[in-house]
Amino acid sequence: MPNISQPQSFENTTLAARNQMANMDERIEAEQIRHIYSQTPIFVPMVIPGALLSILLLWSATTPFIAISWCAWIWMIYAGLWFLSRRWKKANVDDKSMRAWALPYIIMGWLATASWGLIGVLFFHADSFVYQSLLIIILVIGSAAITATSTAYSPTFYSVVLMVLPLMIRLLIENTFIYQLLAVGLFMFLIMLIFLHRNSHAFYASSLKQRFMNEELAEQLALQKDIAEQANISKSKFLAAASHDLRQPLYALRLFLDELRQTENEEKSRDLLMDHMDESINGMNDLFNGVLDVSRFEAGVVNTNLKHFCVDELFDSLREEYTIRAHAKGLRFRCLPCSATVISDPILLRRIVRNLLENAIRYTHAGGIVLGCRRKSGFICLQVCDTGIGIADENLQYIFDEFQQLDNPEGDSAKGIGLGLSVVKQLASVLNHELMVDSIPEKGAVFSLMIPLGYAQQVVTDATKDARVIIDNLDNACVLLINDVEDKLQASSSENLHELLLTWGSNVLPASNVETAQNIVKSPEYLPEIIILDCGLNCQQVDVELINKLRTEKSMNIPAVLIAENIAENHAETLGKNGVKFLIKPVNPVRFATLLRFLLN
Repeated sequence: MPNISQPQSFENTTLAARNQMANMDERIEAEQIRHIYSQTPIFVPMVIPGALLSILLLWSATTPFIAISWCAWIWMIYAGLWFLSRRWKKANVDDKSMRAWALPYIIMGWLATASWGLIGVLFFHADSFVYQSLLIIILVIGSAAITATSTAYSPTFYSVVLMVLPLMIRLLIENTFIYQLLAVGLFMFLIMLIFLHRNSHAFYASSLKQRFMNEELAEQLALQKDIAEQANISKSKFLAAASHDLRQPLYALRLFLDELRQTENEEKSRDLLMDHMDESINGMNDLFNGVLDVSRFEAGVVNTNLKHFCVDELFDSLREEYTIRAHAKGLRFRCLPCSATVISDPILLRRIVRNLLENAIRYTHAGGIVLGCRRKSGFICLQVCDTGIGIADENLQYIFDEFQQLDNPEGDSAKGIGLGLSVVKQLASVLNHELMVDSIPEKGAVFSLMIPLGYAQQVVTDATKDARVIIDNLDNACVLLINDVEDKLQASSSENLHELLLTWGSNVLPASNVETAQNIVKSPEYLPEIIILDCGLNCQQVDVELINKLRTEKSMNIPAVLIAENIAENHAETLGKNGVKFLIKPVNPVRFATLLRFLLN
């Protein structure tokens, strides 16, 4: 079920990039916090004996009460850190909630570091250089430990200042050169730790970012691999179903031809066989059109002609046909009036609605079908509702696949070929119209298409232009028809175009090759109003160059139509840039005539 978004603007692209960077920063910060929490159970057990050893070494530097109280306080603080890490582990915190756990850890960490810094004051003995040396050794070891364990997260590292600063100030207060020199040494040691941390932290953050980017690339690669494998499976199913459905009408056609050869002067039998042959040919034509449509969608060569038009115009063109078809099956058909104006391609939109109505009639055996629309937030919601067999929830994701028919496991081609909804999905994607489906099994289904609202003032101009096209005909139109094919079968197709143009009253100037076409254009007797180039199987760059050369000969921008069985995406873009329209074989006469009328006017 496609949900097509509009093309992103530069601002939207920039915003998306910023959001992606913000998500990356969030992941990095979460991993840093996760790292310090995971290290806590490792270093806390080392602090307990470390604090005890410190007071034993400095026991004579202060009173027993202060020494025991300080040691008990240290144990209590680190016990709190340990319990906090246990709670964090049990909480199984995700990335978005990780920042909330950072603050309590930072508070506890700074409090613990400040408590270690107190020994620089509580255990300071001015008359003993040995005690001062022990204090410095203890604090240097503690500072190094903090630097090592806080590489991942800077807010916990900078608490090291509180560990060194009290002793450094106390040494400066003493009016002794050696103590002041020790204070300067501690300050330089602190600066060195800060630079060391900044470098190691930057390297750690960079490695995290690289790791996450690699993980995202691996996920995208796996996703693209799954998409490619699914596309390969779908293509195999597509070709298998297409070959099966192609063989059926061809086999039937051969049987009818054999029977026709054996039928002698039985007009009714011959007519009946001709009808059957016509049905087989129509079936093949529908299949070829469906397969070619899917191929064109995949190649991206479907051009759109967006304009403002009234929905009632679309409904009026469908009302009578589907009323008759629904009644023939014993169904009710209601086409509700809709005076709203929309912006879309009327031809492609009509194709979507026709396919949805065909699908509704095929799968509705009792009740009725309703075609209508309603306004919704700047859009028209066009809906096709039926009381058919409905669609189970587990099948909703498959109904838009090629050759997918949920109630036709035996592959009966009389029930369709399974391309209708696939074409609907592709056309909705091309037009940027959101397509939705709601269904209840055995109750029916509702297909909805969101189409942007248009302006009624714009319809007047288009209606005037369309009216002029309809009124005009092809009588006496001078048409240069170039047959640029060598294959006999393709050449006969070009001859059919010649005969068709003659029946429409056109003056046809046939050219069997490029030289003849150039001679016709150079002649002052002829002034082609339109150029038609039948280039057979594939469009080539030289075909476009030929049209431009013929235009140059007459110094006129003569309208041109190129007809081929296949037109690549790059050639379609070239044709569009040069103002050349194109048609894909087999050519529908009505569409062909409409295009010629449009170009001539």
